[in-house]
Amino acid sequence: MPFGPHQTQMLETAIGLGAYLLLRASIKFLIRTTIGRSAFKAKEEKEIWRLLNLLLLLVLGIVLSAVWGVEQGEILLFATSVITVLGVAFFAEMSILSNITACVVLFFQHPVKIGDRIRVFDGTQWVEGELKDITYFFVFIRTEERGLVSVPNAALLKNPFIILDQGNTPG
Repeated sequence: MPFGPHQTQMLETAIGLGAYLLLRASIKFLIRTTIGRSAFKAKEEKEIWRLLNLLLLLVLGIVLSAVWGVEQGEILLFATSVITVLGVAFFAEMSILSNITACVVLFFQHPVKIGDRIRVFDGTQWVEGELKDITYFFVFIRTEERGLVSVPNAALLKNPFIILDQGNTPG
């Protein structure tokens, strides 16, 4: 046994890292393909990439912890502690999590693109203008009467909106 008593763990670590790199490359290809056929800018690509890469790293960390024998009870204690702290933090403002989720949905699956002229109901009133940017938490719409207006991402998924004119160029 050239690696001694840790041969199995080293092999499993190599497999885990290989799977991580393969998944990472596949996700990067998926993001690039989505960018290529839409009007999203490089800024949105970087934000989505950072978010998905963070999730991949968390999964890799959990897998490597299990491979190297960290007790399941310790992992469970740590995970529940982190989830509890995040839950308390997000409970105060639940829209943070829903806006980040909405950002990912808007990026991959939604028909609205940067440069489109839209009218969205933000819960109290209609906002009409050109979609200028999509970030983790907000979409920015340039209106004629109020300038640049920020609308939470979740408002585009929860409330009705109309695409008045599909723009041809990125904002």
